Amino acid sequence: MLAPEQRIVGIVLTVPAKFAKRLAEVYKLTPPVDVRSLLRQYADVVDAVISINGVDGVCLNLKVPGKRARVVINSSNHRLRRRFTEAHELGHIVIPWHWGTIVDHLDPNHIEAKGEYWVHEDEANQFAAEILMPSGWLSRLLTSTQDLSECHVRLCHDCEVSAQAAAKRLSSQLPPNIIFVSERGGMVEFSGRTSGTLASAPIWGVPFEPSIFHYADLHQVSVFGHRRLHWWTLPHEIKCSTTDLRPWREVLDAITADLDVPLEKRKRFKMSVNGVLSLANSTVKREGTHTAEAVVAACLQRFNGRDDLFGIANHPNFMDFVIKRAEELTKPK
Repeated sequence: MLAPEQRIVGIVLTVPAKFAKRLAEVYKLTPPVDVRSLLRQYADVVDAVISINGVDGVCLNLKVPGKRARVVINSSNHRLRRRFTEAHELGHIVIPWHWGTIVDHLDPNHIEAKGEYWVHEDEANQFAAEILMPSGWLSRLLTSTQDLSECHVRLCHDCEVSAQAAAKRLSSQLPPNIIFVSERGGMVEFSGRTSGTLASAPIWGVPFEPSIFHYADLHQVSVFGHRRLHWWTLPHEIKCSTTDLRPWREVLDAITADLDVPLEKRKRFKMSVNGVLSLANSTVKREGTHTAEAVVAACLQRFNGRDDLFGIANHPNFMDFVIKRAEELTKPK
């Protein structure tokens, strides 16, 4: 288990988050923030059903001389989503370079898009996250609470935010090699990973597989409402050995045959396997911990859930192959 001081990434606030932190200091805000009252100090606020799919709010008259900003909140959304929208709109008002009229989407899938509009949306989300879930408050929580799933519950409850917003905020303050999943009704409701994690998070909307990260150092689970919140801490290194005397190429050939990979696809399959392994090795090299144990751990992350590789990670000789390949790659030259 990581010690508390190892689990907190040095928090470097973005410029939008700094505006939020300053505002919190001026008004002496603590969770749960009465964001609606705060927003009303800066704008006229109205609730209305917005029938356009995906639109959470609209901000009008931003930085228009002689006019007070006006904010429309989509009243058809859940209360917690509306709270985040209100904080998001406040961000548009406070951030100096946001102006005019902005129609807002809070869906994180949209934020990957490019262009000035989406940059502004991401900045407003950064502001909202800091106002509702302050970095200083979160740092103290992480220092005092060892269980990440319990931290997740505390964020949801104490800050009055959605489980998804809390997970995204919490994961942003944690080191690599951490995966989270919200399980609801036996399905993956949402999932994610911390920056630098090689393993892919489970796909949203598929059946939840409890043993997916069977090699994790730590699996923490808490119940929150109808959800089970899962947090896995994956190993940086895995110490293991093999008694298989075959060279790694022979082991890979045997695995390929056992998996019934069509003859015409076997060469490409083995190239793909070695490509994934080489990428894991390169990542470990860049991190400065180039040991066989670190390469094995990185490989498990990279291969986990790769159904396109015929489920190679489930083969009984997969670890023999990985160990032998990792030992060769890290052998002093």
